[in-house]
Amino acid sequence: MPTITAGGIATGLDVNSIISQLMALERRPLEALEQKESAFRAQISAFGTLKSALATFSTAMAALQDVSKFQPYAASTSNEARVTATLGEDASPGRFAINTTALASNHKLSSGAYASDAAVGTGTLNFTVGGESFSVVIDATNNTLDGIRDAINTASGNSKVSAAVINSTTGARLLLSATDSGAANAIAVAITGDGDGSDTNASGLSALSYTAGALRLTQRSAAQDAALTIDGIAVSSASNNVSTAIDGVTFNLLATGTATITISRDDSAITKAAQDFAQAYNDLRDAIAKLRAGDLASDSSLRTIESRLAGVLQTGAGVGGTFSYLTEIGVSRDRYGKMQVDAGRLSDALGTDPAEVIALFTHATEGLPARLQAAAEALTQSDGLIAGREEGLNSRVRLLESQQLRYERRLELVEQRLRAQFTALDTLVSQLQGTGNFLTQQLALQQNSNNQ
Repeated sequence: MPTITAGGIATGLDVNSIISQLMALERRPLEALEQKESAFRAQISAFGTLKSALATFSTAMAALQDVSKFQPYAASTSNEARVTATLGEDASPGRFAINTTALASNHKLSSGAYASDAAVGTGTLNFTVGGESFSVVIDATNNTLDGIRDAINTASGNSKVSAAVINSTTGARLLLSATDSGAANAIAVAITGDGDGSDTNASGLSALSYTAGALRLTQRSAAQDAALTIDGIAVSSASNNVSTAIDGVTFNLLATGTATITISRDDSAITKAAQDFAQAYNDLRDAIAKLRAGDLASDSSLRTIESRLAGVLQTGAGVGGTFSYLTEIGVSRDRYGKMQVDAGRLSDALGTDPAEVIALFTHATEGLPARLQAAAEALTQSDGLIAGREEGLNSRVRLLESQQLRYERRLELVEQRLRAQFTALDTLVSQLQGTGNFLTQQLALQQNSNNQ
């Protein structure tokens, strides 16, 4: 609103300065309300930080339920250029002599050379590969190599063949590739309705056939299974990643020849996973400690959160077997509340019962990460503890904003009243000064008259 000024001309007072000081005193209750609002907003922001820390912790706990992070064995190879091994959940120690005599390969066929944009022919390409069959209609709109390539790649029901056009020194050639390796994924192409009247000759669309009696395409790579022996026992596989020979072990064939795969106990993966668990817990604890030393210093919610998480750690995991608590495998909190991992005790526990150690972390419902994740998510959900505290703080902020608006209106009225009072005072003083001057003049005239 416009400011009402009072210059204090008659009184000689610095009215603006006086009113400013008086209003500063009047504003103190409003400033107190503003400080409260600022404190509440800082707490709301702090709860946002807390939710973020809990979400990060929850994500870390979810990742730690992945059994692959707790592989108690490691595989080594005597020749990385020929074969390596990847271990799964069911792997066990062993030593295996591998002799690879053939690698699995994808079937690849190529056409003869064509001039750029030349019409190949019309009709229907009928594909059979890996137990899948689909057809591609070729007409005047797509009868070039580029058009045929695109029609094959976008054909309904096609998940087994990819087509490409290679521009060679002798012309453009269509290349068909089976997407999966192995003898069972050989490509067969039969032609029907060839526009030149023959479905088996070497001209028109029939030039792309590849069936018994009409092998018009050139084989560039045979559809072949991998062939190997494991300790002298013959094994074949459609893929070079042989996962069905030994439970929990995938042999990755890279080249023909011999190599030895050794699977032995290795605590490093589980130790690393346990350390990741401890770090995630400590990161959350540090975030809570920082908030306790800052904007949530007097908020009991932090104690409640710590208590709930501690309750999970102090409750035995019903996974059955030897171990029920992390402390039994060397994962515990020190006197300052920091989580730490005793690698020696963890190794001893793995030597006693590796499956139960792994279950403490990976069991879907009773594992510690699963239960801690559930606790963290419960705290941050829409009807959880933090949401309740945030709503309470937001309600207080709204109330304070309303009080501040009312008080600001009151201050406007107070300032108007003060300025009106000082204006009236100035007017009164001015009137009195005028009356005094008049009386002084009259007295002076009377005195002069008497002297005469």
